[in-house]
Amino acid sequence: MLFFCQQDSAQSQSENLQVYLRVRPFTVVESGNGESQECVTIEAPDTVVLKAPRSCQSNRQSEKSLPQTAQRFSFTQVFGPDASQRKVFEGSVRGLVRDVLEGGNCLVFTYGVTNAGKTFTFLGPDHDSGLLPRSLSVIFNSIEGRLYSRSDLKPQRCRDFSRLTPDQQAAESSSKKNLLRLLKEVTHTHTHTHTPHTHTHTHR
Repeated sequence: MLFFCQQDSAQSQSENLQVYLRVRPFTVVESGNGESQECVTIEAPDTVVLKAPRSCQSNRQSEKSLPQTAQRFSFTQVFGPDASQRKVFEGSVRGLVRDVLEGGNCLVFTYGVTNAGKTFTFLGPDHDSGLLPRSLSVIFNSIEGRLYSRSDLKPQRCRDFSRLTPDQQAAESSSKKNLLRLLKEVTHTHTHTHTPHTHTHTHR
């Protein structure tokens, strides 16, 4: 699985586009089938060497004629199957979050086939959070104590805001309460209709 970090910051002296590779471990089914991960070799912290699996048709043909050809690819950094969520975050996105807090812009997105580990890396489960929850945690911890507690400002477009009158503040507060109440009702309904056999969660 690949994930890309695009950065636009005056403070940054590094390359604008950083590409990271994360090699996921085998699933229980794959391990049970006796599959081997020898086709992927992490040669260096930023380099992998790929070989076709022995079961693939092109590999069988090469064994009869020419030696198998290995392909080498370089990235900003390669994370192996044993890399933790924390290590991936610290080694890739943590610096970008710091630049954002200093006024920079960045974009992070994942790319890979189905079951490559994109959702796990980006979101992760509650007990082992991924890039997005960890980034938000850093951001909110950094601005703690500097929050604007009054409700007389409302964002407009991308960079502008407007000041609200007391009547407008009351209307905004009412809308917020109604929205939170609706979300609470939906969550409550979902919890009571959930059965013990439905444990599959799909993120789109």
